[in-house]
Amino acid sequence: MASEAIRARRLHPLTLIFETIRIARHLVLPALAGAISATDDGVARAAAVGFGILAIPAILAAIARYVSFRFHVTDDELILDSGVFSRRRRIIPLSRIQNVDVRQKALERICGVASLLIETAGGKTTEGVLSVLDRAEADALRTRLLASRSGVAPDYATPVETLARLSTRDLVVAGATANEIGLVAAALLSVFQAVQDSLVQRILDSIDSTALDSLPAGLALAGLVVAGAFALLLAGWLLSIAGAVIGYHGFTLERVGDELRKRYGLLARREGSVPLRRVQAIRIEESLMRRPLGLAAVRIETAGSAVAGRRRHPEAFVPLVRRDAVAPLVARVLEGFDPDGVTLLPVHPRTRRRIFARLAAVIVALTAALALLHHPGWLASLVLLVPADALARNAYANRRFAILDDYVVVRVALLGRTTWIIPRRKIQTVHVASSPFQRRHGLATLIVDTASGPRGAARIRDLPLEVARELADRLSAPMPGPAPVR
Repeated sequence: MASEAIRARRLHPLTLIFETIRIARHLVLPALAGAISATDDGVARAAAVGFGILAIPAILAAIARYVSFRFHVTDDELILDSGVFSRRRRIIPLSRIQNVDVRQKALERICGVASLLIETAGGKTTEGVLSVLDRAEADALRTRLLASRSGVAPDYATPVETLARLSTRDLVVAGATANEIGLVAAALLSVFQAVQDSLVQRILDSIDSTALDSLPAGLALAGLVVAGAFALLLAGWLLSIAGAVIGYHGFTLERVGDELRKRYGLLARREGSVPLRRVQAIRIEESLMRRPLGLAAVRIETAGSAVAGRRRHPEAFVPLVRRDAVAPLVARVLEGFDPDGVTLLPVHPRTRRRIFARLAAVIVALTAALALLHHPGWLASLVLLVPADALARNAYANRRFAILDDYVVVRVALLGRTTWIIPRRKIQTVHVASSPFQRRHGLATLIVDTASGPRGAARIRDLPLEVARELADRLSAPMPGPAPVR
């Protein structure tokens, strides 16, 4: 092991404060709320007191973890020592470090500290978390780790090229056209559902039963339902806009030499970098609301795109880009590749019928369920077959692909449209899959996977089986030149 370049040291003392706040949020506050609300319930009060008592050993354990944790950097390794009773040493080779992100929650920004997240190539989770450090120390350590990763000292004279910068107006548009609006509205609906029944029942109780048959009363009740639905959609829309403005405030994506650097966030701040040689794929997303407006979102997948121990995410995500600005952005990331100059080939024509059959099966099942429930409008649900046919035609028209010498381009669509661009040198595995329904028609799906994991896999569905196998053999063949850097 090389000699230590930085002596072993602890995290910032404020780590204890933030850990205490976290414990208080999860144990102390619920205990206080339970004790207040359970004045006449002895069991509930005892449970609330128990939560409060549990906070004491949790805080003592946090202090012990802080005292026992050490980290230091050698010439070629980052070493993390932890453990109170059972000691653990984690050694992260600097050559394997993929990304080093600096993140600040709102309180951390006020206190001038930050967390450092270290990710390695191929890791499913964040390999190392240093929470928290002095902000200047976090920046210096990040610079050192990135320089050691590449083996080249940072060149501060390297010109900075801004690839994307979003104003508040752009973020408002991004939030207003995001796919998350429906999810937020659904969440609000689940909350509203708890009080909806009692509210409607009160209205019904206040109306004479004979008056319910009158047209004005019926219209008033229908208007109330419509107004409630509109209010939910409006609330979801406004929350989506607020989330985009707060979460991506000051979003900037820059290219500095051979790296992409990003920073964003109003309350919680995030800064990080993506080495261009680590880019595995680019995903261009045109949602149902954005596509008519000529807008898109761009996700850049890397090998180490993970978040603090959970799901993997693209490391560089541009929430909103004009469609005519997508190609120049892709060209700056993928060595001049122009996605708009690619001719995409269609899949098998039988695809349209297969998509329509799946949608029709759902509609017929819904119609049958309504009929069994003796719903008066069960037959009218068959009208949904008309938009289902339009969706199937749109999906087939946009299900396209191209296998080029250096890139694979895959496009899929149903309501929105997504285009994958994968450098062939980044392909990890290629395989052919065929479901029982596909085998019946002699079709198959070609799956092109990268080091960014399942989210980085592109699927070309409904190819003739022989064509899929031929393309798989072609993509699996070794490419000339040096082996790629993963």
